[in-house]
Amino acid sequence: MTNLNSILSDINKLSNHDKEIIIDAIEEILMFGSCALDVESDIKEHRFSKGRVCPHCGGHDICRYGKSQGKQRYLCHSCKKTFADFTSSPAYNSKKPLEKWLLYAKCMINGYSVRKSAATI
Repeated sequence: MTNLNSILSDINKLSNHDKEIIIDAIEEILMFGSCALDVESDIKEHRFSKGRVCPHCGGHDICRYGKSQGKQRYLCHSCKKTFADFTSSPAYNSKKPLEKWLLYAKCMINGYSVRKSAATI
């Protein structure tokens, strides 16, 4: 099993470019791993800031309606439609997790091209 000293000595042997790659990877793990959870909770908080409101009809007669793929579902008694926290949001129909979108946004902010951003993620 490797220990911290052997990892650090291996890192010191790398080129400056490779060291930058490692720093970026560690930064992404530390920043975006916890950041995605914060963004999810902010979206949920914003969704229900005015009470529970149906995104389809605006009704307020809402109840919990089980879970699908680990995400809470809700049922509107007014229109009989179900929805989740991310319904009608850009992340709702995405097949990529929120962490990937945050990494992509970071790449775009840093001025990467679309191709380089995709390769980074």
